[in-house]
Amino acid sequence: MKKVLLGVIFGCLLLGATAAYSAPVTIINQGDSWQYSTLSQDLWPVWNTFNYGSIGWGSLAWSNGNAAFGSAGGLSHNTYWGINTDLALQKQISVNGIFNGSLTLNAASDNGFAVFINGLEVVRQNAEGYTSYWEYSFAVNPNVFIVGVNTIQVVAEDHGGSSFFDMKLSGDLQPVPEPSTLLLFGAGLAGLGAYGLRKRV
Repeated sequence: MKKVLLGVIFGCLLLGATAAYSAPVTIINQGDSWQYSTLSQDLWPVWNTFNYGSIGWGSLAWSNGNAAFGSAGGLSHNTYWGINTDLALQKQISVNGIFNGSLTLNAASDNGFAVFINGLEVVRQNAEGYTSYWEYSFAVNPNVFIVGVNTIQVVAEDHGGSSFFDMKLSGDLQPVPEPSTLLLFGAGLAGLGAYGLRKRV
């Protein structure tokens, strides 16, 4: 009986510690690798009205490159992105937990960007010029994420001058309890229930 009680107590402590613990994580960082493809459509004339489905993600030919994406003669970049063209970018990230509060999305952009998480638009912005690296900052609702694999997709738009895009996404993640912890907790409860049943009999 003492072992059962110890198992219950230990399991509860582990579950409680896991539930209370969250740690800051950066799930997309400056300079990360992305799949990218140049769009044939110029989105600038329809920037405020285009939707996720109109991009045709499944038919695009993808290459791999690291941010920042930009044009020669502009800001320092890792992957060339031609002026007056639009890019589609995507990557998959694994999330093993639940975000505690909103996430922070920082973007460097010249000129525009729209971000989709699991097919849902979370932000769209377009402005002239460029002021500082992380000139845009937004709060992202954690409910757009699932435990497991998530797809992040971006449309980056340029309409003259220099082109540039980079992105960072971070938040506080509360880990999902390990299966062994849940198993120990369940076994302890089952043992405690069986013990109580024996006592009543």
